Amino acid sequence: MTFRELINEVLIRLREDTIATDWSGNINDSSTVTDYQKVIGSLINDSKRNIESYHDWLVLRETKDITTVSGTRNYSLDSGQEIKIIDVIDQAQGTHLVQVSRQYINSTKYPTSNSGDSLYYAFNGADSSNNLKVDLEPVPNAVKTISFDLVKYQDELKTASTILKVPEKPVILGAWARAIAERGEDGGTQTSIVAQETSESLNQAIMLDSGNTQYESEWYVS
Repeated sequence: MTFRELINEVLIRLREDTIATDWSGNINDSSTVTDYQKVIGSLINDSKRNIESYHDWLVLRETKDITTVSGTRNYSLDSGQEIKIIDVIDQAQGTHLVQVSRQYINSTKYPTSNSGDSLYYAFNGADSSNNLKVDLEPVPNAVKTISFDLVKYQDELKTASTILKVPEKPVILGAWARAIAERGEDGGTQTSIVAQETSESLNQAIMLDSGNTQYESEWYVS
């Protein structure tokens, strides 16, 4: 479902005028979208971020590869800051890298760093674009490809045709509940009903998505 369609779903529930056609560019810069419709757009994004945080959704997963340079420890993941690492693997060795603390990295870094095939990683700062960076240990001594499987939140919805990644129903219901509160109509039974429906819809979506990841916590020895 597109951003405009999501906004309209909430507007319909509020008995407000919907947006008839796609706007151009960022919704907040549009002169064809009313101020209240922009408010609903913001509430959609608030609800989206809340739903994203409840579960490691399959649709939010991606793989970022970094190419190591001999003698270089620190690398940017080029994935922003709101990410969660699921797995890290050295493609050539088939070795799964383990996350460690900064204290551990420092204990191996000083007074002399080790070099070789990397076995560990730790977060260390961000680049000029606010992408998180990681240190590898031991320091790579050759060109390797290290794959980071991660969960990354979808960017804030801004354009009319942008399609929501996470399940739409809990996002719509969550935005509707926020809109009711924003209008000062949160003293009646409707708020409780919508909140309950939002929770039930989210639980159902998580249950369905979790069914496709049920083996993640199981290990096999061949």
